[in-house]
Formats: sequence, structure tokens, C-alpha cells
Amino acid sequence: MKTNYKYVKNMLSSDMVEFLTTYAIRKASEGKNRPDELVPLSTSFHAFHSDIFNHIIHFLQPIVEKETNLNLKPIYSFNRIYLPGSDLPIHKDRPSSEISASVTLKYFYKDKDYKWPLCMGDKPIVIEKGDGVIYKGCEIDHWRPVFSQPDGCWHHQLFVFYINKEGPFKDLEEETTQEKVDSNVELEKKLEKITNN
Repeated sequence: MKTNYKYVKNMLSSDMVEFLTTYAIRKASEGKNRPDELVPLSTSFHAFHSDIFNHIIHFLQPIVEKETNLNLKPIYSFNRIYLPGSDLPIHKDRPSSEISASVTLKYFYKDKDYKWPLCMGDKPIVIEKGDGVIYKGCEIDHWRPVFSQPDGCWHHQLFVFYINKEGPFKDLEEETTQEKVDSNVELEKKLEKITNN
């Protein structure tokens, strides 16, 4: 991938979008979500909480490899249901998110003309349902403005993360448990010291 990000149409079918969102909403209603430190006014799930969202990393891998022309290792997926008042602070991702994709699932806006962009640097990008933006998560600042819709509205987003098998973070492992997450975080700290020296 020559640029820091690219828009990719039809990463997921409309049926898959419907399936993933209805599944996530059911899980949220059962309280099977986790606190989200980055976006407190939201509910979110790491892949290791769900075989379905764990598998989606592998399902999308061929598309992401084709679009980036890289040989990738799946690390984790994450999905978040944004609620009114949510925003996404400007940030870069951790090394486990070296190659990232953000895919829009379902949403409900009271204002039918409302658009809620993901910003790559200073470039706002409106991602349609089933489409995604593949980006170099560790290299480009990304963020969202405040989700300014009234109570009862929501926006569901899927994130999938990979590392380059030939890159500096190739020893990171797929995060299938909390222990694997913690192990990756520790290894990332060591690798970042090495790559920054």
C-alpha cells in the first residue's frame, strides 16, 4: 500500500453487516461487553470474547492482503457501538494494529442526512455500510468528531488488525485470550524501544 490509507468498497455483504450488528446488539443487551477507555460513551467487544468476531479477522484477511500487497498475520478484531456524545480522540494505534481496517456496519441516525466521518489526518471520510478504510494504524493520526445525534441513535463499527509477517512486529501473536493481549503489549514495548534506537 503506497499511501497511509485507502477506501475499499464491499468488504462485507449487506447480509454479513446485518448479521454482525444484530449479533453485537444481542451480546450488548446481555451485558457481554467491556468498558472502553478510548471512547467511554460506547460499548465494545474484543475478538477473544466471540468466536464470530475472532473469525472475521481471518475472513477479511485475503481482501486486506490483496489491497495492501502484503503477507499478513491476523492479530485481533474489535467492534464498537458508538452512542450519542461519543467521539474518537486523535490517536495512532499500537504495533499490533500495524495494518488496520475500519468497516462500517449498521447505524441508526434520526437525521437521515447526517454523515459521521472517520478522519485520516485532516481528511474526513464517510464510510458506507459494508465498505472500509484500510490504513497504517501506527503511522497516521485518525479520529472522529462528536457523534451528534439524539438519544436512541447509534453507529456500529468493525475494526480488524494485522501485522506484516516480514515487518518489525512479526513475532506478535493472535490475541485469542487476555493473556495473549497482555503478552503482546509487553513485547510491543520491547520492540518499540529497539525500533526507536
